[in-house]
Amino acid sequence: MKKFSIVLLVATAAFTAHARAPGERSAWEEVTCDHACLSQWTRDYVNALAKRDASLLKTHRNVRFTENNVELPFGKEGLWATATGIAPDGLIAADVETGNAAWLGWAEENGKPVYFALRLAVRDGLLSDVETVVVRNTGLPLPFGDVTKIEHDPTFNEILPEEQRRSRARLRAVADSYFNTVEVNDGVVFAPFDPDCGRLENGILTTAASSGGGSAGSISPGCEAQFKLGIYRINKRIRERRYPVIDVERGVVVATGFFDHANEWDRYKLTDGREMRTALKWPNSISLIEAFRIRNGAIHRIEAVFSYVPHMMHNPFYHYPPPPPPQPEDPATLRERCDDACLTSLAERFMTALAGQRPQDVPWARNVKFTENGVGIQVGEGIWGSIRNKSDEALVIPDERNRTVAWYGLIYDHDAPAWAGVRLKVVGARVAEAEVIVARERNPGPWGNAREFAVDTLFTGAVPEKQRSSRRQLVAAVENYARSMQSDEGKVYARFDESCWRKENGVEVTRGEVGSIGLVKSPGQHAQGCEAQLALGLYKPLDRLRGHRILAVDEERGLVAATAIADFNLASRRYTLTDGREVETEAVHAFSRELFEVYKIVDGRIVAIEAVSVDQPYGMHSAWH
Repeated sequence: MKKFSIVLLVATAAFTAHARAPGERSAWEEVTCDHACLSQWTRDYVNALAKRDASLLKTHRNVRFTENNVELPFGKEGLWATATGIAPDGLIAADVETGNAAWLGWAEENGKPVYFALRLAVRDGLLSDVETVVVRNTGLPLPFGDVTKIEHDPTFNEILPEEQRRSRARLRAVADSYFNTVEVNDGVVFAPFDPDCGRLENGILTTAASSGGGSAGSISPGCEAQFKLGIYRINKRIRERRYPVIDVERGVVVATGFFDHANEWDRYKLTDGREMRTALKWPNSISLIEAFRIRNGAIHRIEAVFSYVPHMMHNPFYHYPPPPPPQPEDPATLRERCDDACLTSLAERFMTALAGQRPQDVPWARNVKFTENGVGIQVGEGIWGSIRNKSDEALVIPDERNRTVAWYGLIYDHDAPAWAGVRLKVVGARVAEAEVIVARERNPGPWGNAREFAVDTLFTGAVPEKQRSSRRQLVAAVENYARSMQSDEGKVYARFDESCWRKENGVEVTRGEVGSIGLVKSPGQHAQGCEAQLALGLYKPLDRLRGHRILAVDEERGLVAATAIADFNLASRRYTLTDGREVETEAVHAFSRELFEVYKIVDGRIVAIEAVSVDQPYGMHSAWH
């Protein structure tokens, strides 16, 4: 009991010292920027963004900036490097008490439209932090309206009569009740809705009657009616909710957060018995900035800007309590030895448990770290809920020296195949780390025919002893390949077999029409083969290769499994090849690619590369970095 009391007192003291909601000022701080002042800050920001000139803004020395929940250097990367225009107006909201303001609208990135929203904070007359959501039309199923036709509802700017206003606490509670209604939407409505309620999402009025098959408006018009039908049941949780802007005079609340789509099932029934299918079959999350206009205590208007992000991604401006300290490992476990045969067996046991959704069948260590596409999640979440099977054929690379094993093959989210790379690290013979990198269809980038999947025999056979390389030499070859990819001058530091090829998600990208995303369209028309494409400078748009890690090494077969994140800022789409030709990238938007790669190396030369390549928000860091 004494121990509990001490912990409680410490926690109480901590909350007293920081007695305000995230993004809110302390009660005793003097307000120096009124509604008009804060609104002007948002206009100044988007105007500076359109000019790509952050020096036009007065900022704190340590100003914080995020784009799609990735912290980036302010004014230098992401949309700051690619913006070519901004909407002539946007929805503006401001909160004098917290010093926060928001802007929702659209922008242009290298001439292409993107939906764009921001929340900024002003402290002592200076910009202190900015978070932004940029919605790039990559082909994933989400609303994306014609930016030339978007109309922001003018009532967001109208001052309400006194009798129609509600307190800050009530406005926040109403907005929160909306998210409670959306979460596990089963027909129960917790939020009060105005009969005239309308919702605009990425420029599309999703509550209006529509003839578009599968759209929310075509199923049922109206805010409350849609929720009573349970259309949004796929939302397992609405997470990391924050309410940085609350304007009592205008009845406006601006919220940020995540919608987690676990997709543990791919079909569900509405409350009227109709069956629906999920748009995607794999776990994903949506990051949003959403504005509510509330009059007479009921939600009248909603405008949201949201984009897909990796499942269970976090907002750097949201603070969780620190995790508990690690537990000491069982001494008996530490004495266990796991050789290559043991590691190979453990990989099969893990993948069988994963495909069977049975995490309890994995021999876990006391302290476990699990990630899916770079994001740390709880064992049993994410892929554990959507997976239904795995390929019988797979490439397994055990590495007793490193206490790791890598697995490359296919997994199936329901009936949808996906290319997967997995790394396990053991303590004794128990799994302490599990890293899963999965490329799913409909994301940007190469995508092969999964029905033709087979592990190339190049990777399964042993290398003749005279042609084998040492562990150090194998690792050096892979690192030199990474160094070559980042060369702006076409310098090649690695050695290649003349027949070398590279595949990404089952597609050869070193020959033919399809190439690595981020390069010129059809790079095979300019050069064919690993070395030739590097020497020609086709990879110049790659700004950097971060977090390069060696996962497993097999000297006998000449195999190395590695991972990294490739950043393509695309500040300029045009680039010059080493032969003087000018070309242009096929991609328009800034992005990153998370890579899981397996190299085959014979006699010090790279013969082949199999890669899993996953689209990620620009600049995203892996939980392992």
